[in-house]
Amino acid sequence: MNVPALRQSIYESMGCESGYRLVHIDGVRFPDTEPGDRGTDVHAIRAAYAEHCSKKRIPADFTFLESLTSSATDEVAAIIENNGQSWTIDWQNFAGAEVHWGLDRNFRPTWSYDHDGKRVEINPIWGIEGSGEDPEHCGIIDEIYLFPGGMSGAIKDSKTHPRPFPADTFQGKDYSLAFLMHLPEVNEVEFSLNFLRYQNCTKTQKYFRTDVPALMDEVRRVRARQVAIHEKVANQEPLRTHGGKQCTYCPCMLDPLTYKCPTMPLNPYLNRKPEEWLSVKLAAQQTIASADRILKEMVDATGEDIYSQDANGKVYKYGAKPSTETIAPLFVKNGQGGFTMPILDALLNWANTNPKDLVPARGREPWVCNLRIGWSQLKGYLKTDKREIVHNAIKPLLKVKTTVEYGITREADVDDGSDDKKQWDASGPDELEF
Repeated sequence: MNVPALRQSIYESMGCESGYRLVHIDGVRFPDTEPGDRGTDVHAIRAAYAEHCSKKRIPADFTFLESLTSSATDEVAAIIENNGQSWTIDWQNFAGAEVHWGLDRNFRPTWSYDHDGKRVEINPIWGIEGSGEDPEHCGIIDEIYLFPGGMSGAIKDSKTHPRPFPADTFQGKDYSLAFLMHLPEVNEVEFSLNFLRYQNCTKTQKYFRTDVPALMDEVRRVRARQVAIHEKVANQEPLRTHGGKQCTYCPCMLDPLTYKCPTMPLNPYLNRKPEEWLSVKLAAQQTIASADRILKEMVDATGEDIYSQDANGKVYKYGAKPSTETIAPLFVKNGQGGFTMPILDALLNWANTNPKDLVPARGREPWVCNLRIGWSQLKGYLKTDKREIVHNAIKPLLKVKTTVEYGITREADVDDGSDDKKQWDASGPDELEF
């Protein structure tokens, strides 16, 4: 039974066993796509740029970066131009780009495969000899950094995704395990996802030598699932079909007449085109906006909340949803014409007298590093001509977080305090269920 080495792209396709079979067992090659080509081009430019800056011993060379994008597509050029000014390279600690890695069944370093299935010998950058056995896990690390002392390092993986996401992914665990196994003297590695569409948008996750057993268990479980799919095919057992983002790159989506998806009648990824879903969303937004406006006007006019109860007794309430914001003043008048900072003083005093409380949990920041000052109010006082200097000094320290609050409250049971339960009309079209 020929099971290909597990890599990031294979892991993503394992969400649907039927789709996995088409590509990785039956050999149906998924055609090249514009997003795939875009990612390949951006990665190639980033790798060439990092290698160039390392050789020149400089953090940036925007003239050279511009020359790399001269023959790129408009979208690739736009991504790089939008945030190219933040493409600084830590050339002093840079170790390599586009570095292949492979691990055999016992997680020992070995040779690997490239994207076309060709054998790639173990990279000299690792400074070790491989086991020579066939790889069961492999991949390509975008950028590797090794820090002074040789006890820590970093993996930087570039992403062209429009939506940033956390770095605690399977890829991060897989790559970090490979890094620690190839460099046995390293005790910790920081895996970071650099979202190249945006300036300074990076998500990170640290792993330590003590995490290796847990990382191995995680990778073993995924490998076992991959092997199980091949065993099902060999034994002619039914495969699980599961809709999800893996459908985006499934042959069934591009050629549904040739490759029949068992979930075709119901799979939303296949029964509508993306532009049709956009039309649905636009229509739904107008419907929701109209419903929200009407509900607000009715509550304002009557002063009463609006309720709807389903057949299971669960109650949905639409009405005023108060939220409380607590303000902690940073400066307080001391009555002598000056100011004190009691909150900051108390925090500093606690930090100095209780240093053990500031010891961070593994891979996390100390709790005091998570304290924030509300930017919306602070900005209103700082963004003036005479305070522009302090405003600009504070801007690099800011971290922006967006939260969304919904206007519907769901309650399991509602009792207004009387002997009889209050009843609401639960009738209405199914389309309005939330």
